[in-house]
Amino acid sequence: MIPLIQCDSLKSLPGIQHGFTTRQGGVSTGFFDSLNVSKGKGDLDVNVMENRRRIAVTLGLNADNLMTLNQTHTNKVEIVDETWQATTLREADALVTKTPNKLLGIMTADCVPVLLADSKNQVIAAVHAGWRGAVTGILQNTVEAMISCGAELSHIHAAIGPCIWQQSYEVDQQFYENLPQAVDLFVKSPKESHWLFDLPGFVQRTLEQQKIAGATPSKYDTYSNPDMFFSFRRKTHLGEANFGCSLSAIVLT
Repeated sequence: MIPLIQCDSLKSLPGIQHGFTTRQGGVSTGFFDSLNVSKGKGDLDVNVMENRRRIAVTLGLNADNLMTLNQTHTNKVEIVDETWQATTLREADALVTKTPNKLLGIMTADCVPVLLADSKNQVIAAVHAGWRGAVTGILQNTVEAMISCGAELSHIHAAIGPCIWQQSYEVDQQFYENLPQAVDLFVKSPKESHWLFDLPGFVQRTLEQQKIAGATPSKYDTYSNPDMFFSFRRKTHLGEANFGCSLSAIVLT
């Protein structure tokens, strides 16, 4: 069984299974040690598929139930229906479904993963919220898509997964100037003309502005926990050749 991080607010909901993976429990080696779920980064496809299979089994399913995306930092949402297969691969950054046994999966390595659920109306979602998607409306669009599937704002609970925290997320002056609506989420960096941005705080605020039932903050900083999480920014700072991705997944059972 794969170790999963779970959120109490989602764990208590009937008919919902979910989890945020760490980098532990898989078969990948080297920079991908050991639970990398992303193809195309240099890991062996056979290892990636075995890692995905193990995660699905831990959540009571098989690999054929796992739906993922070609994530491109957009605000696009796809609604997963009965016709979706594990081989269905579309460009988007969020998945929504009201179909049981469709395990929605989002891959991250610093960006903010968000899992949402309305157990009363049996609608769930998984979101990849990098800063581009977060700023351009991926969270708002996801909530709207959930409502179109029958969800109600007062019953939607969200959990923010492991991601890069403010103390690890340095951005430049232009980034700061392009977000005047969030100046309180920046603090000055020791580096001149640079700032530290609270991306999970921005996501948290955006979710709360949607008037959903609640949003649980992130419990872990991916950058500062190398034994537990992959991190693109840490890989860059260390000059490593590659990096893996973790999976955030949710399913209606």
